[in-house]
Amino acid sequence: MMKAHPPAAEATEAQADLAARVAALARLDLVAPTKAGIGPLFSALQPLIRRLGISPPPGAAPLVATHAQLRLLERPELGSEELLDLPEPVLARLRAGEGFVAFDTSTEGRPFSLRHVQAMHGALERAGLPPSRAGWLQQNRDIAPYYRSYCAEQGIAPMRVLTADAFGFGLWRRLAGAQPRPVCWPFGFALAPGPRRYRWICLNYMLRPHRALLATWLMERPEPGHLSFSTRRPVTDVSARPILLNAVRRLSRGDEAAVARVAALLEEGLHLGGDTDGFANAFERVYSLPEQEVAAAELFIVTETEMASPGLGRWTEKTLKALATGLPIIVFGNLGTVAALAALGFDMLDDLVDHGYDAVAAPEDRFAAARVSVARFLARPPGFTEAEMRRLRAASAHNREVFAREILRVAALDPLDAVLAAVDGG
Repeated sequence: MMKAHPPAAEATEAQADLAARVAALARLDLVAPTKAGIGPLFSALQPLIRRLGISPPPGAAPLVATHAQLRLLERPELGSEELLDLPEPVLARLRAGEGFVAFDTSTEGRPFSLRHVQAMHGALERAGLPPSRAGWLQQNRDIAPYYRSYCAEQGIAPMRVLTADAFGFGLWRRLAGAQPRPVCWPFGFALAPGPRRYRWICLNYMLRPHRALLATWLMERPEPGHLSFSTRRPVTDVSARPILLNAVRRLSRGDEAAVARVAALLEEGLHLGGDTDGFANAFERVYSLPEQEVAAAELFIVTETEMASPGLGRWTEKTLKALATGLPIIVFGNLGTVAALAALGFDMLDDLVDHGYDAVAAPEDRFAAARVSVARFLARPPGFTEAEMRRLRAASAHNREVFAREILRVAALDPLDAVLAAVDGG
């Protein structure tokens, strides 16, 4: 196993930036609703706040950090009741214009959903609070125009829409944070010298149409690779199978042979547990990687959470983990994922990988183009030359600095700054 590098200057500066925001949060009265609980980003920040050992001063402004769970957002009536289930004194101060409400769903990034908006606005109305005193923290960078358009059509005031990523922040804490966290792999670990048994590695957890379609294609290829894939998460019952197969049909441009291959996997109950079996808690796999298998591969093929949903602009920890290994990556995900990461400053190794697929708008065409990119990479001679290894290590060192600075910023610092400004009336 590679040893962890000492903190880079960027990581040290980022840690100081985070400490300043944590100190500001410690001066607020952080409140969580009784039933919904505290949101994931603020839950991750709570230990840092407690570590300061200080209490909010008397009269501190309330910051309500409610966990806008999908079970509440999908059921507007229940969400209206539970999202802001707060003590009356807290509600009174919020009604008087003090503090702020943060609907924290920063582990999710869904397309615009009327139900979700109705749940949050219903909770605000029930509590007697204006939307101007609330913010919606979530991962989808493209959702704000859809939401604001809906509010304009309905003649209602919008909440602030803030992009945040609790899982991205969690990964940053493990790879660049000041406090060591349990993680079995350091940044760039896959670039250690040695033979590579696999031409590719592809890790999948929940069953999705693009993952099933890609898995059948990878299993038919002659190159050795490592595939983690299961048809058992979730259990694909009789009623769910036609929905998944129809999605596969659309993504494969009506290729019935491809649909039949996926159907055969479902019937077989294929389960290649790989990196996801054996955890005491399934949550552990969010930050895990099968280190030996990754370090023995040449290409990391990422299958993001979604690929065919419109109005989505996000990446998840799946892509960030792959990027942190140091290997070249190809992402089967949302439109513009690679471009967005490159805009943050990451070196996406365009000279080794054709990322042209990333700009293809139609999901079925983007899937086909990404598959061509994989085939093109695998057509090169196996292994890496000495020059290529130097290139990969230089890119990894650069990306480690970008990760330390930019992922903390977009995952946590930017939304926290917006929340703190809102508390102060900005």
